[in-house]
Amino acid sequence: MKKVFVIIAVSIGMLYSCGENTSTSNNNQETSEKETIVENETVQIDTLEQLKIEASRLRAGGSIKSVDLLEGIAVIEYVKDYKEYKKLQPQSGLKEADLLAYWESGNAIKKALVDGSVRLMRKLDFLNGTKVILPYKGKIYTIAITKEELEKFVGADLETIRGDWNNAFSDPYVYSETGRDKFFKQFGTIK
Repeated sequence: MKKVFVIIAVSIGMLYSCGENTSTSNNNQETSEKETIVENETVQIDTLEQLKIEASRLRAGGSIKSVDLLEGIAVIEYVKDYKEYKKLQPQSGLKEADLLAYWESGNAIKKALVDGSVRLMRKLDFLNGTKVILPYKGKIYTIAITKEELEKFVGADLETIRGDWNNAFSDPYVYSETGRDKFFKQFGTIK
């Protein structure tokens, strides 16, 4: 009788501990799935944060109202006027005349759009394109370009452009009025 009792006790113990291991195993699997989901969300947050940091470094970066990342496309929108700027940057000592003078000087709007749209792709590998929107004095200036379009227009791949930024892009398309106008005519709009 003792042997039967020992065998039953051992069997029950084994069944109980097997059940616990299965349960623990399932819990660990559920936990790791949750962690994976959290990790994927963290990656998305990190890329958006990287984009926000790079966008703040663009021309008049303090005037950027919103930064979004939509399916690999960066969407950057500037403030439309001084009132929006002050709402965004209440601590700023910048005067309305200063903001207006900045955008009026030396083709600043087209330079900001042409340079910014490509600079973001140059800096951030995860971007497949950009769209930059700059409202100013009742007009909306927009530029939208993908990596493929950029490479085709410039005649070089993005790695080449990155490696020789000044010669491959900045000098011929940002600082050259003719190149800047050609680039904006191809990818920009004014409404």
